[in-house]
Amino acid sequence: WFFLVPLAVATNLPVYEGQIGASVPLQDLPAALHAVNPSDYPSPTGAVQMFAFAKAVRFIAIGAIVGGGIFGLLKMWKTFANIFVDIGKAFKGDSGKEYMEGKGWYEWPLSHIPIFMLLTFGAMIVIFMLGEFPLIASIVFSLILLMTTFLLGAIAVRVMGETGIEPVSGTSFIVLLMLFGVFLNFTDPLGLTTQEAVLLGLVGTTVFGSAISMSGTVIGDYKNSLYIGNRPYHISKGNIMGVVPGAVIGAGVAIFLANELAEGRIDLIAPQANAFATFSVIFAEGQGDLTLLFLGFMLGVFVEWATGMGTSFGLGMYLDVPHTLPMLIGGVARDRWEDKKLQPRIDAIKEEEGTVVAEKKRALILLGTFMVAAGLLTGEAFFGTESSILSFIDSLWDPEFGSSLNWHLARLGGFVALNALIGWAIYALFKRAGVIGGKTQDAELVEA
Repeated sequence: WFFLVPLAVATNLPVYEGQIGASVPLQDLPAALHAVNPSDYPSPTGAVQMFAFAKAVRFIAIGAIVGGGIFGLLKMWKTFANIFVDIGKAFKGDSGKEYMEGKGWYEWPLSHIPIFMLLTFGAMIVIFMLGEFPLIASIVFSLILLMTTFLLGAIAVRVMGETGIEPVSGTSFIVLLMLFGVFLNFTDPLGLTTQEAVLLGLVGTTVFGSAISMSGTVIGDYKNSLYIGNRPYHISKGNIMGVVPGAVIGAGVAIFLANELAEGRIDLIAPQANAFATFSVIFAEGQGDLTLLFLGFMLGVFVEWATGMGTSFGLGMYLDVPHTLPMLIGGVARDRWEDKKLQPRIDAIKEEEGTVVAEKKRALILLGTFMVAAGLLTGEAFFGTESSILSFIDSLWDPEFGSSLNWHLARLGGFVALNALIGWAIYALFKRAGVIGGKTQDAELVEA
């Protein structure tokens, strides 16, 4: 923001404008938009910084997200080089015992995977045929999605298990390119229009990204659950049972957000989703600046190679200052706290009680900070969800009543009551689970 935007404005960089269908120098863009659409752009002059950010810098940022994600995945090739050997061993039963005599199931049987794959294959074909997509295109879509989700998903989960980082961006963009490569180049044989080909590509990428994100969450569940003594069988059972209600709720929220976006009542930043959409426009319609995209791609590759944070760099470039500044402040504050407060305390403990005790103490202190961060993220998510619901309710009322004091008081009361209800439910669940109000166990019993 502080370097590329002034540079683009100073050089009067030509940017592509879809309403005009051509590239226009930045400083001439307000006048050109005024001539084409005077109702939305009443002034022929104005600041062009936001145009530079939206139409030039964000293209570079999208390229950086893609470049960093793909190079980050390729950089980890040694981690998943023997993934197919591991998959073969798992299906042959060489990697562990699923059923143990006298003890029952220890692991969830892997035989459910081909069964679910067949069910998913048939269900996707039926769903897309009901949506009036051609039969051949539906079959090709189902085959590509199953293969990529299983193979690339296995790679992504393997990488996450060994490195703690799941390459969702890199693998998702690979799937997007594969789907576009097939559907946009074979529209006539498959009986598709360009719009249908783009839709299949975006839907497939969304399904893939959601699937491997959920796989990463499951891996986290496995680590935590195995640590406290749960069987993998029970972990898998709980996750599989949660898929159905989760899918229903997720679909409902997605429909709600789609309607709100279509009506123009909300504006979601969603950097990676917008990156997918921008790629779709460039490849399907030829609208956009491929030079800026390639520049960003190479920049993301370089940052990923130099620091290992290419995708994060691209995301930070994509978001504007009001969204990135709080994260920057938090990062700087945490670094200063670690240098000025945590490290001296750990050094003192190390001198008095030894390295082992000091490292355990460091882990506990850092765990406390992670819990605070998790609470902040959870609170923000709750507040954002509640605000979006209340904003939607605002749009249902008559404008006169919606802006009245009575409605604002009722809205505030409902907000407080809703949070009190949610807080009570969370407290009751945690108390029932023994997290709150449980008996303190003897240290020897816990250690045993």
